[in-house]
Amino acid sequence: MHRSAQLECRAIEGQPAQFEISISSETPAARWYGREILSHDAGAIDLSLLNRGGALLFAHGRDVNYGLVPVGKIVRAWLDEEKRQCRAVIEMDEDDPDSARLKSKLEKGMLSGVSIGYRLLTPYQQLKAGDTSANGRFAGPAYVATRWQPHEISLEPIPADPTVGVGRTMEEACEMALKENQEGTSAEALPQEGQRTQEPAPAVVPPMQDDGALTQAVQAERERTTQIDALCTRFGIDDKTRSQYLSEGQTVDQVRAAILERLSAERPPVAAGIGRETGVTMDELDKVRAAAADGLLIRAGYAPEKPADGAGEFAGMSFSRIAVECLSRSGVEDANRMSAEQLFRRSMTPDSAFVSILSNVANRIVLGSRDTVPTTFQLWTSKASASDFKPTEFYEIGEAGELLEVPQNGELKEARLSDAAVATRRLLTFGRKITFTRQLFINDDIGLVSRTLTRFSLAAQRGINTAVYDLLKQNPVMYDGNRLFSAAHRNLGTGAAPSTATFAEARKKMRTQRDLSDNAYLNISPAYILSSAADETEIEKLLTSLADPGSGNSGVANVFRNRMQLIVDAELDVDSGAQPYYFVADPRMADTIEVCYLNGSETPIVESRMAFDELGVQYRVYIDRGVTLLGYRGLFKNPGKA
Repeated sequence: MHRSAQLECRAIEGQPAQFEISISSETPAARWYGREILSHDAGAIDLSLLNRGGALLFAHGRDVNYGLVPVGKIVRAWLDEEKRQCRAVIEMDEDDPDSARLKSKLEKGMLSGVSIGYRLLTPYQQLKAGDTSANGRFAGPAYVATRWQPHEISLEPIPADPTVGVGRTMEEACEMALKENQEGTSAEALPQEGQRTQEPAPAVVPPMQDDGALTQAVQAERERTTQIDALCTRFGIDDKTRSQYLSEGQTVDQVRAAILERLSAERPPVAAGIGRETGVTMDELDKVRAAAADGLLIRAGYAPEKPADGAGEFAGMSFSRIAVECLSRSGVEDANRMSAEQLFRRSMTPDSAFVSILSNVANRIVLGSRDTVPTTFQLWTSKASASDFKPTEFYEIGEAGELLEVPQNGELKEARLSDAAVATRRLLTFGRKITFTRQLFINDDIGLVSRTLTRFSLAAQRGINTAVYDLLKQNPVMYDGNRLFSAAHRNLGTGAAPSTATFAEARKKMRTQRDLSDNAYLNISPAYILSSAADETEIEKLLTSLADPGSGNSGVANVFRNRMQLIVDAELDVDSGAQPYYFVADPRMADTIEVCYLNGSETPIVESRMAFDELGVQYRVYIDRGVTLLGYRGLFKNPGKA
């Protein structure tokens, strides 16, 4: 329940961010069932929650700009037995721009309302007309809270109104009206001049004698108010218009139609062909998820191109504060009073918004990291997709795949396939896992998680790169019993340093490669040169110089200028001895090495689950891929100079 009042506030000398305020008194409050009085006797109030770091909110978290994030803290709270009041010292968060703005309003006297959230520890003491309370101070009819506990303090933008109460909801006003109409509430049950009234009815409702009509009417009004409030929140309707809808007694359908008409006027329809994009309005929790995910990415050093609204604010929040925001938006009322341990346990559930945010961040870190890996295999290999892990056999086609003349009424001749498979594609799975533990949550260590996920993503790409170049370096035995690079395959050059002569040898031998039947020249030309870092400079000269670098005559043209693309990869470097270099055909001209992915997914997959044997969320990063040597005719190796 909430109880609101006129704010009595004074600054604390020497403490520029602290203020002493009165938060409650024994002034009766009008509820729909009668007058409510909060006893301020010694022992009647449990202030333990407020004195253990209770939350200081703005408008009980209803304001869309502030939400349920605390704007300050409660330094201490105490009972002034002489004045029968509860008082508290609050401290505003000067590092928070929103809180600093409220502090300025307090200093200028522009904030004049205060409210407390509280609950009953024991049922009301009901005083009938003519009854007097045990302490002799309260006369019936009234309901006296003899044991109660405040749990939060809220600054209110609207000052207390002694006739209707601060922040009284339309639900409460309607309940009061129903009470007056059906039972005839007496004037003495209403608040007197200077008294404060409170908000919704308590969880412990005093017994009433009625025929059920009042209960049904109250329930219907509650449903109307709740649905209208939800509609207004979803579509950003201002508080003044919302109050108007409620006070005029409009039905939910009438409000929905009014909102639709209002939105149509503000956002007129666009004629076909103009190209205006359409979208789906996100609800509040989705907006929080998006802003929190972008905020964590900013903290981790992966700033999105277009951060969601509010991402900057979340970038400065700890895991605990984000968890509080998620739980609060999900309807958990006491999230801001939970310890880090409690927050962790409540947030680490499979369907929680916090886990969803972490999974979103993990996926985007892995996706963003993939494009930063300095790998080169993708520049010259072919790419394929497979739908399962079953081995796939490849056969070479003879006669160069040429079309033959078909005589009149003649038959088409079938191309010859190799007798045995020339290669077998096999997909394998590679992966690792990491657990977002309780310690990481409490220590607020997103850096360790982001760095680990980044390394997993880099490792996935580097693993493919290494596997591709290992095929070149290991020179495996192929289907015909010969090594990949061998005299039998006519793709092994005379060892020498890069020069015009070695380039000419490679080009000639690749052009004169023959098909499976040895009937036709394939006329393959090298499109790429694969080099180690050791030969990079010399090969660059051969590919960019106007004159032949090996000739003493500057008038001799460099015939290989801009003829091929140089690809340098440190995977080809050897520790000692000759540095080999390779010539590769365009993969469309001849089969060389293929990289295949399961269902075409080139990005490592990130999946999460609640860890059974650990306190936390487990993330696994894996990729399904295969690297296959398909043919030798598009590859040529020069062993280099020893």
